[in-house]
Amino acid sequence: MLPLGYLGPTPGWGQARQTRLSHDEQRTLLTLWSMFRSPLMMGGNLPSSDAWTTSLLTNPEVIALDQHSAGGHPVVTTDKVIAWVARLASGDLQYLAIFNLGDSSQTLQYSWKDLGFSARKYKTRDLWERKDLGTAESVTVTVSTHGVALYGVSPVRAPRAGFNEPVRGDGCRIATDTLRGEL
Repeated sequence: MLPLGYLGPTPGWGQARQTRLSHDEQRTLLTLWSMFRSPLMMGGNLPSSDAWTTSLLTNPEVIALDQHSAGGHPVVTTDKVIAWVARLASGDLQYLAIFNLGDSSQTLQYSWKDLGFSARKYKTRDLWERKDLGTAESVTVTVSTHGVALYGVSPVRAPRAGFNEPVRGDGCRIATDTLRGEL
């Protein structure tokens, strides 16, 4: 169970109280469980939780990661950082979680290739902040102590040559020249 928010009436370790995890640690725990696609079972007293805990537990983008992702696996593992990736079961959306295991804040930089992604550029969205971050050719992030950065990323594909023809309303391309031949 997720020991988040208000733990009571009897949490198992002493008196009823707020969780001993920092906000960063709570995000880390929920991100880890979501990347694993684990059941998100709340171990606290939900009606007694504060607004921050409620927003943590009801973030629709993180819940979508937990419920609809596939193929989650680690791509970077060191003594201070672990990065996991997963993908949406259908579609181009992929997920990236970078966990700071260290006792101090860390600024990290990775190329998309280092993380197992194939495109050169990705549209990036911070799932915890629910904020679009724009297009990036690499990942540079500062992750707080015991914290996590969680992104939804979608490849930015370069337009393919020869596909600049006009498009009909139904999405079909309109031929701008005619192939001539004799039968």
